[in-house]
Amino acid sequence: MTGIMKVVAVGLVLLLSACGGSKSTTGSAGKMSAIEAMGITPPDSPWEEMSVADKEFYMIGKVNPIMKELFAAHDAEEFAEFDCVDCHGEEMREIDFKMPAPSMYIVPPEGTPGHRGMMSTFPETVKFMAETITPAMGKLLGVENFTCAGCHPSEARKKKNAATPKRKPSKTNG
Repeated sequence: MTGIMKVVAVGLVLLLSACGGSKSTTGSAGKMSAIEAMGITPPDSPWEEMSVADKEFYMIGKVNPIMKELFAAHDAEEFAEFDCVDCHGEEMREIDFKMPAPSMYIVPPEGTPGHRGMMSTFPETVKFMAETITPAMGKLLGVENFTCAGCHPSEARKKKNAATPKRKPSKTNG
């Protein structure tokens, strides 16, 4: 059984236990914890070498349940319906799940006034993302030094079809 197949199998076990199958005694509601069941570990193959199908199974079977658990532990009400769109954005299919997702909150570059403003406005969220989500996502993807820019754009996306004003050629006498 390949690593991806194992992840899918564990994901199915979690799904069945969440849907009324045999109950585990772990977790606050008697459900098996995704983190306890699968661990925050990298994929068996490097992410860059995985096929699109293997990436999809890995994201659905391992990354999503673990991220859902982490986000719900931070704010159960806000992230009760956590799903792919929470990281990949509403346009996920149109952009073929490419990251960073253009519709995600723009994280200004460190050291800028915008970054300082974000840190003072959302201190708990910034701390949670920096201390929990970013390291976990890096481990799950097998990426060292994974940063906010793996999911969030750092500046507004430039419009592709924006017309660039053209300068009229200067008149020169010859």
